Amino acid sequence: MSTDSPHDMALDPGDEQNIMALEVSDLRRSLRTLMKPAITVDIDTPIRDAVHLMQTKRIGCVLVTSHRKLLGIFTERDVLKKILGSSFDLRTTPTSEVMTINPQALNESDTIAYALNFMDLGGYRHIPIVNELFEPVGLVSVKDIVSYLVQHFADEVLNLPPHPLTISGEDEDIPVPEDGLSDEGLDHEEEEG
Repeated sequence: MSTDSPHDMALDPGDEQNIMALEVSDLRRSLRTLMKPAITVDIDTPIRDAVHLMQTKRIGCVLVTSHRKLLGIFTERDVLKKILGSSFDLRTTPTSEVMTINPQALNESDTIAYALNFMDLGGYRHIPIVNELFEPVGLVSVKDIVSYLVQHFADEVLNLPPHPLTISGEDEDIPVPEDGLSDEGLDHEEEEG
């Protein structure tokens, strides 16, 4: 039995074809391949009903509409930050009073890579997908993107070491500068003193 870790083993000729790798083309697929149907509530829907819908559908947000146009998004984060500890009457207060107004949205032809960047820059967990009339047609969440990556690259994801900064077979961690940046490969001038 070999004690070599997968990182130490050399590939036999031809094995490169059997290893899946994240290809740029996989991230250039349209959001159409990931998006889930849009779950919407009308602007006058009471908070209690919107929360109940999120619970029964097991979803993290609902899209708030008026005359089929996207006006806002109501998320679990809104429940935690705006409702808990407040004096809203959940049976009568409309969701529009606590929703995030005018959420950023993408269309279904935008790419997965674009959505990832968009979510990262904006700090979004959910992105509404709209048509040319700004009507919601779907929703993409960070969870949807992670699930996509795991489905397509399960072996790579599941075979990562439990501690990414640990070198396989060694007990020492790879040193990481405090600022998170490596100075490897940079030319440094020696301080004269």
